[in-house]
Amino acid sequence: MTPYFSRMDAYVLGKVTIPLLSTVAITAALLLLERMLRLFDFVVNENGPIDVVWQMLAHLVPHYMGMAIPVGLFLGTLLAFRHLSLNSELDGMMAGGAGLPRLLRPIMMLALVLAVVEFGLLGFMQPFSRYEYRHLEFELRSGALGASVDVGKFVTLSDNTLLRVGGSRNEGRELLDIFLRRGVGTAEEIVATARRGAFYATDNDTMVLLRLFDGRLIDFDPDKIKPRVLSFDSQDIVIDLPEIEQFRRRGGEELELTLAELHEALADKTTMGPLERRFLGNYHWRLVNVLTLLIIPFFAAPLGIANKRTGAAGGLVAGLSALIVFNELLEVGERKVAFDGVSPFVGLWLLLLAFAAVGFYLFGSAILRPGRGAAGVIDRVADIIIFPFRWLLQQIRGGNA
Repeated sequence: MTPYFSRMDAYVLGKVTIPLLSTVAITAALLLLERMLRLFDFVVNENGPIDVVWQMLAHLVPHYMGMAIPVGLFLGTLLAFRHLSLNSELDGMMAGGAGLPRLLRPIMMLALVLAVVEFGLLGFMQPFSRYEYRHLEFELRSGALGASVDVGKFVTLSDNTLLRVGGSRNEGRELLDIFLRRGVGTAEEIVATARRGAFYATDNDTMVLLRLFDGRLIDFDPDKIKPRVLSFDSQDIVIDLPEIEQFRRRGGEELELTLAELHEALADKTTMGPLERRFLGNYHWRLVNVLTLLIIPFFAAPLGIANKRTGAAGGLVAGLSALIVFNELLEVGERKVAFDGVSPFVGLWLLLLAFAAVGFYLFGSAILRPGRGAAGVIDRVADIIIFPFRWLLQQIRGGNA
């Protein structure tokens, strides 16, 4: 009796897993690297701590993983069949009675596991990580993470306190050449200068203590004819912290709701109008993206069967292009459902059925006519297109010999 998971299944799965993991890792890393540069600019402009960049990037990982997994499964399946085809291993397996459906069985097991992972990412992890990302972004803009005082610039600490620092040391904990003006625009104004100073926390979360050393203070008292001028070795000034607005609760938008919460909201009769349409579009968009993973192997496997004579990669280019177009159409379909009131079965599920029909047609033609089905036509068209360039390259090489 043939085991359900044989050594051949393990071999095929190994051929798929390596490019799949490589693609997911590289794609996610490139997307995170691109976002990291923008986050550094954003955090620096908001005078926030650099450590928050790594926290924000960590909250972006589920989002980028959800984008990378379908591409990884497609490339892993296609490259695995391309390798088997070019090395004639596919011919040997098929001669031994293992047809394409049999070879696709371990990949479908993997696709099912990845669909469950994608369901967890899109349905539950991404809403929470997106909310936490927005929370950190809000705290940076509001100054809740502790904005730093820029050297050489006038900074407003509260409604009537102005501060300028000429320098700093000990990683910013000690301030140098300080100018402070308090009560700006009022009758009781104080101006102070000091050689150095530092901020100290207090028991009250709404205020901090600015302790100045070796300085002078000018007190403009309206009850006196001329201001008082004082020299001091140490002077404490209480700084009121601005009131920080609390961040909203999770669920401010449909992308922050889990699939279960979206389903519950759609079942609620009070959810109506534009809000209901946005919830409906995003709910069906997530389900369609999860089910797409179960179709990708049927789409990628026949495109990976290469012509051993030419080794053309027309299927790779055509498949990646089709996958990108399909994802873009899904985005358009979601917007049509959310803003134009189009039925999700027309705007999203019809696209999934069309993608599945193309994939099953390619797979069926590869079974009936190995190497000469619809995917083979794509390779032959690619050969025709690149033939002039290949001929020109041969002429150039021949001329340089």
